[in-house]
Amino acid sequence: MTDGRDETVGQMTSEEGGPAETDAPPPRAPAPEPSAPSEPGSAEEPVDPAEPDDPDGLARTQLDEQEILDLNRRFAAVRRSVGALERALLQGPRKFSRRDLEQQQDIPQRMTAVYWRSLGFAPVDEDTVVFTEEDAYAIGDLSAIVEDGALSERAFSSITRGLGFHMGRLAMWITEALVDEAKHTGGASDADARQEMLDSVPELLETLESQVMFAFRRQLAAYAARAGSEVLHRDTDELFPLQRAVGFADLVQFTRLAQDLSGAQLADMVGRFEAVSRDLISVGGGRVVKTVGDEVMFLADTPEDGAQIAASLAETISAEPDLPPVRVGLSWGSMFSRYGDVFGPTVNLAARMESVARPGTVMVDAETAEAIEAALPGGFSTHGGEDVELHGIGTVHLVEMRRDRSTPLNLGL
Repeated sequence: MTDGRDETVGQMTSEEGGPAETDAPPPRAPAPEPSAPSEPGSAEEPVDPAEPDDPDGLARTQLDEQEILDLNRRFAAVRRSVGALERALLQGPRKFSRRDLEQQQDIPQRMTAVYWRSLGFAPVDEDTVVFTEEDAYAIGDLSAIVEDGALSERAFSSITRGLGFHMGRLAMWITEALVDEAKHTGGASDADARQEMLDSVPELLETLESQVMFAFRRQLAAYAARAGSEVLHRDTDELFPLQRAVGFADLVQFTRLAQDLSGAQLADMVGRFEAVSRDLISVGGGRVVKTVGDEVMFLADTPEDGAQIAASLAETISAEPDLPPVRVGLSWGSMFSRYGDVFGPTVNLAARMESVARPGTVMVDAETAEAIEAALPGGFSTHGGEDVELHGIGTVHLVEMRRDRSTPLNLGL
């Protein structure tokens, strides 16, 4: 990323933004307009390809019959595929409006509107028929928890917003992965690859659904265990209660390189960077908070795990022939977690240090260096040291951290 971050660095949003879903109907084929007879010399008179101002006959005012036939066939195939996919996904016709849900299912229109908006879909008025039986069950189940007082409307909105954002991103990820696979293995054009994706999703749907639930349950179990360990901590800072190592790793000169790459090459580079980063962070016992194009943000529960991940990112990615080196900023301290993100001075410090690190190196503050040495004596060493003025933070004594006697992470691949 560029160095001109917002002051609250922990509040960056991902490149995908919210879900792109608009709940729009399938596309329609454009019908060719009939050619009505026109009076000689009128404005509607068709252009003759042999006119003197077009001696080569290149001017064309409408598609020829074969092109119209091919276009209609393509649109018909898309409509069939989208229709079949929607039937499989929605599991029934759209039959309810917001008013219907209130009158027939006893779901307040306000709750339906909040639910739909929080999922990331465009608002619908009270009489537009857009909801299916499955929609009614989903909205009704969560709304009932609010009505019973087990969940506040504030939490209701937060949970549905998280579901919409992350499920939207997952849907985008899966569909684009299938498109990329069709291009990579079969050499299909982008349009043909997307048609293949539409046709293949119904066959994969049951497996994908079960994988989503499996991953959700495993992740929830892991976060519950981590939350349980926090219960045992005493004398925590109520403003920033979590002690974590937080790091940022950023590809060097990404903006300049992006100017010289095609879209496919740029996507391959970003994908490779993200894959290597995620694997290293996972093997090192950390967690990816988010990726933003050329940057990854990660957390670790201990200073030594944070140091191991940071050093491994700098070493491994800098050795990748198809990737530019990374610069890494790492800090240990207190922070606050909310909405799948972390906030606080420690987070801002790590981001600012990353921006001043040299390519292929890890920059830490003096307090973090001391915490790492106390946790793993001799595992890492520090070099140099200077007072640096960091934007929005002030003067901080920074040192470069390098691997000493610790063993590099092994991806086991």
